[in-house]
Amino acid sequence: MAIINIDGFYDLHVHSSPAPFVRIGDSVDIAEWCAKAGMAGIVIKSHFESTVSKVHHARREVMKAFPDFKVFAGIALNRGVGGVNPGAVEIALNLGAKIVWLPTFDAQNHARVFGATGTYGFKSMTLESKGSVLHEEFTVLENGRLTGKAEEVIDLVAAYDAILATGHVSKEEIFAAFDYALGKNVRKLLITHPEYYVPNLAIHDLVEFSKLGAFMEFCAVSCGPMTPASSIEQVKEMIDAVGPERAIISSDTGQPFSPRPPEALRVFAQCLHERGIDEDSIAQMAIRNPAGLLGVGT
Repeated sequence: MAIINIDGFYDLHVHSSPAPFVRIGDSVDIAEWCAKAGMAGIVIKSHFESTVSKVHHARREVMKAFPDFKVFAGIALNRGVGGVNPGAVEIALNLGAKIVWLPTFDAQNHARVFGATGTYGFKSMTLESKGSVLHEEFTVLENGRLTGKAEEVIDLVAAYDAILATGHVSKEEIFAAFDYALGKNVRKLLITHPEYYVPNLAIHDLVEFSKLGAFMEFCAVSCGPMTPASSIEQVKEMIDAVGPERAIISSDTGQPFSPRPPEALRVFAQCLHERGIDEDSIAQMAIRNPAGLLGVGT
């Protein structure tokens, strides 16, 4: 059994400060940790804002010592950007963002699972508000159909050849969004942590989505001590069902209770390897698949 080396790995799901939630480091810190570990690149995610500015400053600093290391931005459609807001999406994509996440912790489906928006059920990951929008919920459906704004967002994803990621929306919302996206020739479809409490998809759902051409993004944090949504055995079973050619592994870390992203990703990959996933399949999920989605060479 080999010790997994994370040289060349990408992590499409990293959280950084500043943020209303406590984070282990800012975007410069995290990018430097990942670059020093030999990784090829990361995507900075935020539940609160577009990460274009965070990424701009991280790139300036990290490229001084690691000119080939790549840092990418994205935008999640929560209250901080006006929800399902085509205007905010267009600006982010115009400035180079690579991923558009449908609503995450402000999704109607997230509120159904966790009891409210803006919380994961414990203090360090609960957004406190003095305003009236604390419990505002976002969905991409109205009367069972995709909303006009959601269609506009997907039109922009198609125009910029970006990645459409599902965030924390429901299975029904994912199907509706993907059906429209495929009709618009969007080919970079990503199911965000299907093994997590949101969306908590069954294996037969993953197989169906994989047949549509979607990738499944399995995240280390889902097997962590504070958010134990799945076991390594369950994640391995899901990967076996869809095949490594339709899977990606990310860390989804940055929280103070998680390891630094490079170590979280290394341990996650090592555990999957220990459970029977070979080294080439690990490279497929951590290097070739994410590089393809980001449009960079490997």
